[in-house]
Amino acid sequence: PPPALYPAPALRGFGRTSPRVTRMGKGNHGRLTRSLGLRHVFALSTGAMLSSGLFLLPGIAAAKAGPAAALAYLLAGLLAVPAMLSVSELATALPKAGGAYYFLERALGPAVGTVAGFGTWLSLVLKDAFAMVGMSAYLVLILDVNATVLALVLIAMFTLVNVVGSKASASLQLVLVVVVLGAMAWFIVEGLAETASRGFDGSNLDPFFTTGVSGIATVVGLVFVSFGGLTKVASAAEEVEDPSHRIPLGMALSLATATALYTLGVLVVVALVPPDVLHGDLAPVHTAAQAILPKVGVWLVVVAALAAFSSAVNAGILAAARYPMAMARDGLLPARMGTLSRFGTPVVGVVMTGAAIAFVVLAFDIESIAKLASAFVLLTLGLVNLAVLVLRASEIRSYAPAFRSPLYPFTQLAGMAISGYLIVRLGVSALVFVVVVSALGWAWHHLYATPRTDRAGAIRHVFRRWGRGVDETLEREISAAMAGHGLRSVDDYPGLIARAVVLSVPAGTDITEAAARAAAVLSDRIGVPTELVTERFLETGSLWIQPSDDHPTATPVALFDAIQTDQLVIVRAAAGIRIPAAWGGSGELVNALFFLAGTSSDPGRSLRLAGELAGFLHSGARACGLATTEAEVKSSLLPGWAVRQYALLPEGRDADLIGRRVGGLDLPEGVEVAAVTRFGVPLLVDDSLVLESDDQLTIVGPEDVMPAPGAPAPVA
Repeated sequence: PPPALYPAPALRGFGRTSPRVTRMGKGNHGRLTRSLGLRHVFALSTGAMLSSGLFLLPGIAAAKAGPAAALAYLLAGLLAVPAMLSVSELATALPKAGGAYYFLERALGPAVGTVAGFGTWLSLVLKDAFAMVGMSAYLVLILDVNATVLALVLIAMFTLVNVVGSKASASLQLVLVVVVLGAMAWFIVEGLAETASRGFDGSNLDPFFTTGVSGIATVVGLVFVSFGGLTKVASAAEEVEDPSHRIPLGMALSLATATALYTLGVLVVVALVPPDVLHGDLAPVHTAAQAILPKVGVWLVVVAALAAFSSAVNAGILAAARYPMAMARDGLLPARMGTLSRFGTPVVGVVMTGAAIAFVVLAFDIESIAKLASAFVLLTLGLVNLAVLVLRASEIRSYAPAFRSPLYPFTQLAGMAISGYLIVRLGVSALVFVVVVSALGWAWHHLYATPRTDRAGAIRHVFRRWGRGVDETLEREISAAMAGHGLRSVDDYPGLIARAVVLSVPAGTDITEAAARAAAVLSDRIGVPTELVTERFLETGSLWIQPSDDHPTATPVALFDAIQTDQLVIVRAAAGIRIPAAWGGSGELVNALFFLAGTSSDPGRSLRLAGELAGFLHSGARACGLATTEAEVKSSLLPGWAVRQYALLPEGRDADLIGRRVGGLDLPEGVEVAAVTRFGVPLLVDDSLVLESDDQLTIVGPEDVMPAPGAPAPVA
C-alpha cells in the first residue's frame, strides 16, 4: 500500500486522528477508505429510514388500521430496538463491508450467509424501488413529465454518485437529511397545533381503532420496511471512522429520530386528511400540508419528500452494493464483483444494484413491494439477533465488541420472536417469496460456492461435538476485523511501544527458538510459565503478516488472563525467520516478529493495538529493520515521535532523578513518561511512582522537543 501520512496528535490520543484500514496480509482486492464520521452515520441511517414510510405509506397503512396507523409506526420503532442493539454489537466487533451478510456468514456459516446476502441485498433493492415509486408520485406534482422515465434517470444519477465515492455519497446524504428534518419539523409543529385546535372529535382521529389489535399487528409488519435502514450503516462499517463509538451512537440517534418523525408525522396526516381521500393518496403529506401551511411551506414539504426519497435511494445503493462485494471476497460470487474502481468503490455492485432497482420499479406494484421488502427486513433482523446468540456462545476470544447489547440473551430472543410473528402477519405471498429466494440462495451456494469455499461459521464452535467441523481460522479473521477499528482515546499505543523488549537473534534461528526467547521475557513480565506462553500463541492462531520487498514482518497475538496491561516483545532477525503453517503462515520469510501479549479482560483494546502496530509496519518496517538501537526501533514505530531511554545509575548523569516522583518531573511540553522498568519488570506508571536506583526510564515526545540521543534526560 502507499505510504500513509500520520499527524502528530496529543500523546494520549495517539492514532485516533488518523484512522485507517490496514492490510493484514495478501489476497485483498483493495481497501475501502475510513472517511465516514458520526454525522455521516446518522445521515446514512436516518436518510435510509425517512422516505416512503413517511411520505407514501401512511395512506396504505391507514386504509388497513385507520388512525391507529400512527400507533403502528411507534410500535414498529420500539420493536426494532432489539435488532438495533444486535446490529450495533456486531458492527463494533466486525466492522467489515457487507454488514448483515458478513455477520451472518461468519456466525451461521456460508450457506446461511449466501441466503442472507441475497435476501438482504434484495430487500434493499425492493426498499429503494419503493422509494422511487414515492418519488414519482411527488414529482408529478411539480413536473409535467413521465414519472417512470424520470425515476429511471434518477436511479442512473445516484448510481453514478456511488461509483464516484462513498464520502461524496455520504456528504450528499447529510445535506438531504438536513432538508428533510427541517421541513418535517415545521410540518409537525403546525400540524399538531391544528390537530389540538380541532380536538379529538373535530379531527379525523375518531374512531381511533377501526380494525382492532389485529389490524394494527398487520400494519406493524407492513411498515417495518420503514426501519430497514438500520442495517445499511453496518454494511458500510469498514468505511466508518472509530466504528466502536460512532456506529452505536449514530444508529440509536437515527432510530429515535425516525420513530418520532414517523409517529408524529403520520398522526398529523391521519388527523387532517379525510379517510376517503387519504386511503388512495400516494402523496399524503403534501395533501395534509395544504391544509395547514402557506404555499411556500407546501412546496418545501414537496422538496423535503424528494430529498427524503433521494437520500433513501442514495443510501440504499451505497449499502446494497457492498453485499455483492463482500460475497465475492468470500468466494460466494465471481471474484470480479469484489474489485474496486479507481475511485475506491465497488463499481460492479453499484451498477448491478441500480439495474435491479430499475427492474423492480417497472415490474411490481406499490403494496407488493412494501410487503416483500418488509418480509426480508424482518428475516434479516431476526437472523442478526441469532448471530449475536451464536457468537457469544461460541466463546471465540477475539469476539470483543466495544458495544455489548444489554439484557442478553433476552433481547435477542425477543427480537427473533418479533420477526417471526410479523412475517406471518404479512400474508402468504410474502412467506412464499421468502421461501423461494431462500431456496435459490441455498441452491446457488451448493452449486457454485461450495467448491470455492472452505470455511465454517461460529456455530461450529458452539456445537463442538462436530469435531473437525470447527473452523480454526475464524478466530484469526475476527481478530483482524476487530483490529481494523483504529485506536480509541483510552488505548495507550505509545506506552505499549515504550514498554516493549527488543531482542535480536542470529542467522539460522527458527520460529520455535524465536518464540521461546520471546516467551521467556513475557513469562517474567506476566507470571505465566514459558511453555504456557508459547502454547497460548500457537493455540490462538492470530498472526498477521505484513509483506515487504526488504523487511517483511509478522505480528503473533495471544490473550492472557493473568495480565491487565498489554506487553510486546520484538524479535529481529536480519537473516529472516520462516513462518510455518502451524503459526498461521505459509512459508513466508520475515525479518521481525512482534509478539503481542494482550489481556483477556479487554481483548478489543489488545486487538486494536495490534492493528495499529501492523498498520505502522506497512510504512515503517524498513526503518525498524535498519535501526541500530532499541530506542531507534521504538521511534520507528511512532512516526513523528521520539523515544529516549535512561538508566538511573547512582554514578550516572541522571542520578538526580533517583528518589523523585514521576508526577514531580518537569518535562518539556508534550513529553511524557511512557514506561518505568525495574529489574526487567515494567511498573504501573502514575504520578505517585517513586524512581529508584537502576530503574530504566522511557519517555516519549515530539521529535522537535526531545534531546539528542546520549544527552541527559530533559528534566528541569
